[in-house]
Amino acid sequence: MKQVTISITEQQEKFLKLFAEKQTPGAPDNRYTSYPLHIVENKRYNYIPYSYDIAEYFDEDDLVFTNDDDYAVCFTNEVEMVKDWYSDRDCPIEIKSFKELEYQDITGVNGEESFVTDYNEYFEVYGVSVHQIAWRKEYYEQVAMFFILEEAKRYMQYQKHNLESPRVYTYSAGYANDGEYTHFWDLLMVLGKQLNQVEHLA
Repeated sequence: MKQVTISITEQQEKFLKLFAEKQTPGAPDNRYTSYPLHIVENKRYNYIPYSYDIAEYFDEDDLVFTNDDDYAVCFTNEVEMVKDWYSDRDCPIEIKSFKELEYQDITGVNGEESFVTDYNEYFEVYGVSVHQIAWRKEYYEQVAMFFILEEAKRYMQYQKHNLESPRVYTYSAGYANDGEYTHFWDLLMVLGKQLNQVEHLA
């Protein structure tokens, strides 16, 4: 066992003390995880273009409709998109859901009769211009990482204008990890405990 003398900043002292107080093994902030690393993750989406031929494979995924190239405004309900299209005027025919019109002969707003078998034909009935119909699959992108759960949560507050439905996901060091991470984690814990002990004795 070696002894060394180091100089640390006030911020380093603050975080080492907080780390030892909040993340000690078995503490609630560890979320039942050994050697935890707390990652702030941002919700993102992948979009798979809609096709009637593959619809059965995406039954459980959200189908969204948009007029924007960048999916800035998405509707998860086809009726809401039609209503939005006619928000400043009356729709000349009754607005119904796709399920209500599916496999029906319908006279559209242009006076022509259409047989509705998919969402493209549904929107044609109402004269709605749709840029994209797609299945939306969510995933999470890692944004920032922390040793201290409290700091991860604080990050979500001061960066909330840059985040969309963020979460903190706590990762462990990994099964049988004999690398450097667990040793550095233990070192930080020892330093923090010693600093807290000195403060307590002062």
